Amino acid sequence: MKRYRVAYYLSMTFLLIAGLGTGIWLFYFLLTTMILLLLVALTLNLWTFFSFSCKQKLSTARVVKGGSCTLNLTICNNKPFSIVRMHAVVETASPESPSRLHVNLAPKSNAVYDIAIGCAHRGVYEVGLSTIELTDIFGILRMRFDLRRLPQHKMRQLVVYPRLLQIAASPALMSEGAKQEGVGMQRLTEDGESFYDTRQYRFGDPLKRVHRIISARKRELHVKRYDIPAETSAVVAMDTRENGLVGEDRLRYNDIVCECAAALAHYLLRSGYSATLIGSEISEAVVEGKGVQDFPKLYDYLAVMPFDADADIAAALCHDAGRAQDLRVVYVISSRMDQAFTETLSALGQSADYVKLVVPVLNGGAAHSFSGVSIAGVSVSVVTSVEELSFHM
Repeated sequence: MKRYRVAYYLSMTFLLIAGLGTGIWLFYFLLTTMILLLLVALTLNLWTFFSFSCKQKLSTARVVKGGSCTLNLTICNNKPFSIVRMHAVVETASPESPSRLHVNLAPKSNAVYDIAIGCAHRGVYEVGLSTIELTDIFGILRMRFDLRRLPQHKMRQLVVYPRLLQIAASPALMSEGAKQEGVGMQRLTEDGESFYDTRQYRFGDPLKRVHRIISARKRELHVKRYDIPAETSAVVAMDTRENGLVGEDRLRYNDIVCECAAALAHYLLRSGYSATLIGSEISEAVVEGKGVQDFPKLYDYLAVMPFDADADIAAALCHDAGRAQDLRVVYVISSRMDQAFTETLSALGQSADYVKLVVPVLNGGAAHSFSGVSIAGVSVSVVTSVEELSFHM
């Protein structure tokens, strides 16, 4: 087909030169015919692009890393002419490996495709049909179009969550948390309140708080009084700066950071802590959870959190951790090891009860470079995946 197009344009050049050299009208007539045919091909391609119609639907818009979903794509040809030799590019959750389709459509027909999308890394992806390359029915003009420029064409958003793995509770930290929160020693209600006394019934008190035994004994209504335990704060800080990694290594590193943060946040909320997630940018929204019921909010944040900031995690720690009330536990996930950062960790080690630095290292990375790190009051561990947190708590 490429040879055919080259021959067509060479023929137009020959007819032009021959017409100018001889003045014979036949050469001009043939050249004009070929130019008109080229204009018709251009018109057909532009018409196909601007009136392009397709339907895209994801089987699910939210997937956990390692899972997959299906994109149902229907390409419609509502025109009275055929669409031949269309090459379509479908963006997937792997930007470097899109899916490619070869489409031939008869007039007034549709083509349906089910495209499997593997989700190997956490993040937010725009998936769907992105570009098409059209060849007209005469085979003389090939044009490439970006469908994302059309206002009616909408890509589908796919959110890939980091894996959530349960990590084993640290006996020292768990016993300290239990002591601080009184876990196992108080009868907690669904609202997080603990029953400790009764008083006489007052107008407007909910009837479900009436203490039947004491009311029967004293022959007058008594209601339960509750105490709301003070919250104990924990912070999970993530270094979201650009770390010099590119391509697959950068995605894997970001996955490790988010999976560790998800596991730690879920563990802290289960242990009775108020968990706060912070990134490197001071301007980033701080996400806080009061209990396990708030974990989906933190999980959503970790799925969409960008890793493209040239930010200072030390400054973010000083700014956000310093505002936390009754701060007891701090987890910092970072591979950074400069003086300002270590000084910030040492200061946190003096103020918080428990400070841990989690250093993500890719397989084959220089994990030994962190083996000699010694920070006052801070526990340090090197991990290559979230599974290792079970052994380094």
